[in-house]
Amino acid sequence: MVELPRYVKPQRKPNGRVFYYYERHRGTPRALPRVPLLAQPQDPLFWLRCDLCTMLDAEAAGDGWAWRWRAPSGRSYPLPSPREPDAFWAAIEAAITTDEAATNGGARTFVALIDLYRAHAAYLDLKPSSRSAYDRYLDQIAARWRSLPVQALTTIEAQAAIDAQQETPRAAEFFRMVLCRLIDFGIPRGFCETNVAEKTEKIRYKSEPYKPWPDWAFELFFEHARVGLHLPVYSAIYTGQRSVDVVPMVRPKRDAGAIELVARKTGANVFVPIHSDYRQVLDVTHVDHVRLHLREDGAAWALPAYRTAWQREMSFGQPITKTVDEAAAERAENPAKAAAMERLRHAGLVFHGFRKNAVNMLLEVGCTEAEVSSIVEMTEAMVRHYSKDVNKRRLAMSGMRKLEEGWANTRQNLFGGATSPILKNRA
Repeated sequence: MVELPRYVKPQRKPNGRVFYYYERHRGTPRALPRVPLLAQPQDPLFWLRCDLCTMLDAEAAGDGWAWRWRAPSGRSYPLPSPREPDAFWAAIEAAITTDEAATNGGARTFVALIDLYRAHAAYLDLKPSSRSAYDRYLDQIAARWRSLPVQALTTIEAQAAIDAQQETPRAAEFFRMVLCRLIDFGIPRGFCETNVAEKTEKIRYKSEPYKPWPDWAFELFFEHARVGLHLPVYSAIYTGQRSVDVVPMVRPKRDAGAIELVARKTGANVFVPIHSDYRQVLDVTHVDHVRLHLREDGAAWALPAYRTAWQREMSFGQPITKTVDEAAAERAENPAKAAAMERLRHAGLVFHGFRKNAVNMLLEVGCTEAEVSSIVEMTEAMVRHYSKDVNKRRLAMSGMRKLEEGWANTRQNLFGGATSPILKNRA
């Protein structure tokens, strides 16, 4: 359990979600109105806002309160009421920017380095999905060390920022990578002389590979999951695309020979010929709508809504995306579905596993890595990574076949003709 800063209190809502507030002098005559932090402890923004709250002043004014933020420079900035938390924190951010401009001038701070990086080809040439991922961690770095000169950062401080995300190792790893690259970018531009982040510990964790869905899993899913989730599963299997590309697919014309789209992750044009079985699925489910994947009410699925619905189905009977009472009611109403979804969860099966199904099936029928790569929009190196289990099975079957064929005419059996009594006495 993380130890919270002084005056920071959690509050659990009826739906189980926990929110955090800064409540200075709570329960005393000097108590100030509470300030919503709008962040969770695993987010660096949470700790920054906790620090910023220590620099708040508030005085009773008529029927309300007058709020101000005292900057480290000694300047004071008026703020709106925290009853409107978005406007409240936006005003503090604006005050920080104003104060930094007045105090630091041309100081080589992290915020200045990030602005320079975002205007450079090193950032602009990243793929859109990569830029989006970088932005998340650049914002975290700016939130934590905004006005700190890059040269002043220590390895200890960098390690503390990484350790704050240890509950999510992959996020911690990405944070460390972005921080290292950002500081590397700043070295030849005079922001610092060495990269202290490179001396931090590398994140060690075992990544669980995505699992292809076995036959029994499809049987359970199609029997128990809501029907509106089914067609995207067929599309994922027959096209091998990611959910971000599958869910918003445009319905192909009846005489179309292929599914065509632009992959959101890579920006590449994708051309997937329509398998005859998939065409039958498209014909049976045809509706006059521009979009292919529709909810039960006939409206098109939005990706966030589909993911939410998927998660609710996969967690059926469990208080993961619902309250304890709602989960208990689901189990009581449909225990068979609850048991089926529990089995799928315990098997570690997710939507992205369909992509591995597609890769495996193409490889099993003898497709080359280049052919698989062109269909599922995946690098040949990643196809090889996905295909390790398939290749092992193919090699094992090929090896056993060669063993049988190679010795068929030269040896009575693998033991030179000798036979154990346990076989001689069998009919």
